Amino acid sequence: MVDLLACTNGLLPSGGEVVTFLGLRTRHQVARVLRRAGLPPLEELAGWTRVLHWLNEAERTGNSLLQLARESRIEPATCYRLVRRLTGQPWSRVRRGGVAGAVTRFRTTFNGSPNHAAVTPSPPAVLPACKTSPVCVHQHPQGFLADRLAMPGYPFDIAIARDGTAWLTRGHAAVLEHLKLEPFASLGFIPVGIAPTRVVLAPSGERAWVTNQFTKDVAVVDLVRQFRVGAISMEGDPLGAVVSPDGRTLYVTTNLDRLFVIAVAGECGRVIRSVSLPHACTEIAIHPGGQRIYAPAWRAGVLVELDARTLTLVRRWELGGVPFGCVVTADGLRLYCGNEKGWLDVVHLTTGKSTRRAFGTPLEEIALTPDQAFLYLSLRTAGRVAIVDADSLETVSTLETGGMPRHIAFDSMGRLAVIANQTGWVDLVR
Repeated sequence: MVDLLACTNGLLPSGGEVVTFLGLRTRHQVARVLRRAGLPPLEELAGWTRVLHWLNEAERTGNSLLQLARESRIEPATCYRLVRRLTGQPWSRVRRGGVAGAVTRFRTTFNGSPNHAAVTPSPPAVLPACKTSPVCVHQHPQGFLADRLAMPGYPFDIAIARDGTAWLTRGHAAVLEHLKLEPFASLGFIPVGIAPTRVVLAPSGERAWVTNQFTKDVAVVDLVRQFRVGAISMEGDPLGAVVSPDGRTLYVTTNLDRLFVIAVAGECGRVIRSVSLPHACTEIAIHPGGQRIYAPAWRAGVLVELDARTLTLVRRWELGGVPFGCVVTADGLRLYCGNEKGWLDVVHLTTGKSTRRAFGTPLEEIALTPDQAFLYLSLRTAGRVAIVDADSLETVSTLETGGMPRHIAFDSMGRLAVIANQTGWVDLVR
């Protein structure tokens, strides 16, 4: 029975198929077999198999449950309800525990049956350490400064590619620096334009876009051949940028307080529409489903939500202060926004309500660990990076970086983090 459900990724076959597969005559016999084995009813067992399939896919691809639901052609709300009903926990917590945690919960739940010996597992085999398997996911760094690389030229933004190397903007050097993380070293640089600010990688990992503030363009960089192959001219100085999940659309803010939508293909890009913002800055975020754009309006004290296709205003939050760095959780349920006046806002996107936690020092950029468990907050003026529990908002650790820490990026497996420091170095966190 379990083999059959595994083959269908938890999609329950028809009753006749189940009976035939097991070599039985009726569904009543199927129910008796499951009871004797200490297993839940067929529909519930199928649900557990579905949840385990989603967890495995999330670990393998890094996709959110929202994306997995769409791939499965199931209403996302149905998926979230199923996870909570079976496990008693929200998806974010179940995702943090991974497949192993869900299997443990399943065994704990159903080993209370009188026939629990039927599902008591034999001692697991000892597996070799895994370095390349996609399901061997290290969920977040341990949280200590492991190495430092001197890097003059105002390091600002950083992104880690699929191959595990990093790309760093050096605003005063007019280049995009290429770094390897193990061992921590520079692999060279690519001239991209004056005052490169934000770097955005295509989902394929083969291309990058870099906002150049003082040449009024977005550089198009071929990461395979490692040189600038083109530029997209802009009205005003480009500041922040983010790419759609499918890699076909680039969203760019400029100092003229506008947000531009750019259709990108190969070495080219074409502006297809734009909209006015209350006050643009270098920060912008996109919903993991790709349907919403979030732009902190900086000195205007507001955060706006826009329809990604039409750029029409959907919602507006009066956060006050100076909202700056923001990030959306992988499940699309929450948005975290740092404020230069010294606090962190959490916006619950399903209800529109927000909560706040004071830090007493300006918050600049924000990054969320791949397992969605912790926030790394750049406290630029304090020379520190705070590591905060994403659920409770309690500070669990502090990295004393010194200087002025800016953007933070994690490798796909969550083992490492890299912190750009505009004072003149880059830190590696394990």
